Amino acid sequence: MYHIFLLFQREVRDQLRDRRTLFMMFVLPLLLYPMTGIVFFQTGQFARQTAGRVLVILPQDVLQNEVLNASQENQDQKESSRQNLFPPLFAVAENPIETPKNQPQFPEFFDEHLFDSPNAQRLLTLQFETVTPDNMPDNALERIEQIAAKQLEEKSCDAAIFLPPTLFSTLREAFSQTEKANVIVPEFPQPQLFYTSSNQKSPLVLSRLRTAIQRWNAKTGESILRDRGVDPKFASPIDMREKDIAEKTEFQGASFWSKLLPVLLLIWALTGAFYPSIDLCAGEKERGTLETLLSSPAGRGEIVLSKLLTVTTFSALTSLLNILCVGATAYLLVAQLAGIGLPPRWAILWLTLALIPTSALFSALCIALASYARSSKEGQYYLTPLLLIVLPLAMIPMTPGQELNLGMAMIPVSGIVLTLSALLEGDYAVALTHLPIVLLVTLGCCVLAIRWAVEQFNSESVLFRESEKFQLKKRLLRLLTVRVARPVPHAAIVCGILILAAKYFSTLLLQSQSAEISLTLNVLISQFGVVLAPALFMTALSSSDVRETLRLRFPKWHAIPIAFLLAIAWRPILVTISCGIEYAYPLSDALKEMILHLSGSMRNMSIGELILLIAVLPGVCEEIAFRGYILTGLDSPRRHFRAVVVSAILFGATHSILQQSLAACITGIILGWLAIQTRSILPGVVFHITNNSVGVLTAPLSDPKFAKDFFANHETLRLLIGDDASSGLLYGTIGVVISAVIFTGLLCVLMRSCQKNFD
Repeated sequence: MYHIFLLFQREVRDQLRDRRTLFMMFVLPLLLYPMTGIVFFQTGQFARQTAGRVLVILPQDVLQNEVLNASQENQDQKESSRQNLFPPLFAVAENPIETPKNQPQFPEFFDEHLFDSPNAQRLLTLQFETVTPDNMPDNALERIEQIAAKQLEEKSCDAAIFLPPTLFSTLREAFSQTEKANVIVPEFPQPQLFYTSSNQKSPLVLSRLRTAIQRWNAKTGESILRDRGVDPKFASPIDMREKDIAEKTEFQGASFWSKLLPVLLLIWALTGAFYPSIDLCAGEKERGTLETLLSSPAGRGEIVLSKLLTVTTFSALTSLLNILCVGATAYLLVAQLAGIGLPPRWAILWLTLALIPTSALFSALCIALASYARSSKEGQYYLTPLLLIVLPLAMIPMTPGQELNLGMAMIPVSGIVLTLSALLEGDYAVALTHLPIVLLVTLGCCVLAIRWAVEQFNSESVLFRESEKFQLKKRLLRLLTVRVARPVPHAAIVCGILILAAKYFSTLLLQSQSAEISLTLNVLISQFGVVLAPALFMTALSSSDVRETLRLRFPKWHAIPIAFLLAIAWRPILVTISCGIEYAYPLSDALKEMILHLSGSMRNMSIGELILLIAVLPGVCEEIAFRGYILTGLDSPRRHFRAVVVSAILFGATHSILQQSLAACITGIILGWLAIQTRSILPGVVFHITNNSVGVLTAPLSDPKFAKDFFANHETLRLLIGDDASSGLLYGTIGVVISAVIFTGLLCVLMRSCQKNFD
């Protein structure tokens, strides 16, 4: 601790001497948010909604009779005949300054509340296009669509509306029959609206146009009721009144701050950690002071911890100062907006407490990345990938309807954001319930990140690697000529990325052709083309010993039956884990429907075909790829655990459904452990095939009718296997415990027989 404290003092002094660090921490927050508020206030003074151009397509006679003639009449002198009872769709603007005389316009947009001043522009301006019976053939709608599409593509208008020829005549006829007792409502011709999604203004204008038509439609209905002596209020008797119960409390507008402040906290904590870490690691490489530091009595771990404390301190201070400036800006500007109050009084406390684990996590990640960089310039390039990983995790909880639950609490970064949101909204019960899980996950990520940073500092090849020129010709020649018995870790990662990319594009292709592609062809493409082909390609490209690369050796004879028994004992455990995963991350209705559809297509296949497609092919292809090439490339002495976990993560990522991916990742760890212990993929192949085969054979028990008949004839199995059809095949507690004991015993036997301790 003495060495760590001394190094911490040294690093803090060095950072305080850096003008860029001081500017980022103290000056930028004081200038950024007040300037942002001023710019927002100034631009809001001249920002106005621009008028949308609407093309009105209608027959020539309708334009003459319903628009021009009606627009020349004075509203107070209109005939009171029944034909003119319904409100006109077009009228003359009452303000001669804004609109030329006799220019047809939508009367709904003359309301005073839509204008800020008497000379304000209208929200919609109209231009007319007439059609005659000569240019309206049988496919009239297609002709109208061509006219609208041409105008929209040429940017002559933002939206278009077609009024059918018989619209107004049908309305007159309906109004003429309103005094009859039993009126049969005719089929009214419907207007057609056109817009284009290639123009960002077009959907907005479409919304305004739709609102105008809806208002006119409502006024028409009111006219019918009024003519029949019915108060139009009966058409909509309910007048909804809203009351914000948080209006007079400190939580008014807390939903706004709960979405904004946690994201700002994370972004500034990451930004505040990144630049100091670059200066403390990559910067010291450039200045040549890293060698002196490494030759000091302090160990590598002590050096990393001192740098971690320094970066965490500056990250927390940077984030805290920015949050305080946001609060000050909110007090002066944002709180003046309707419905948004000041942040809750305890907001600064919750944000400060969340800063400690958040800053520590980001600081450890940034130190590990910065220590790998050869220069400060290269270190800055690593900020973009890190942001691309962190920002989605921070923004996903901000989607509407997202709440803090068990599943979200176990996601790094997302759990922190949702916990802060619950605390800022005053939902203390939910936040405190999931707080231990969030802290445990964050602490685990911090430990892994710190361990990674320490390993980076313990690697001389990382600390003192020099800049290299990238020569494509030289790299290709080396790749084609130099062959090794075992693939390097980078090649294994490239193979995993190729599999994931192929999986992504094949999924898109198969989904678009789902009606033409059968289940058998889908499985064949996924296993041979997506999983097996990249592994065999990488093996043929760079490997000199296929047997060593793919672990194609025979293990000890007893490893095969042990793997078979392990798979049978593992199945109840895996099903229980899968039920827990589905509890934390429930399946959506779309996924349930897709699974039911897949189950229906599987019922038409025999048991032998299902075992071949679901068990044998994945068991062979996936083991060759993930426990063969990828695991062999990642494996090294004292790095077995990392190799197994990374290969298991890649294995789980190839499964399309999240719940299935998590369960496959856990199974992948067991399969990787088998491959390491036996130095062969054959036990893993047996385990994989057996596990999937048991799943195929027990799948009918998920059918309630079949399960009822089955357990009626096998009462003794009720103690081991449950028949809860709502969650599929659910093994009983006794069965899971017995399986866990047998599974653990078999693992111990296999470890002792192989005489190889798994690190």
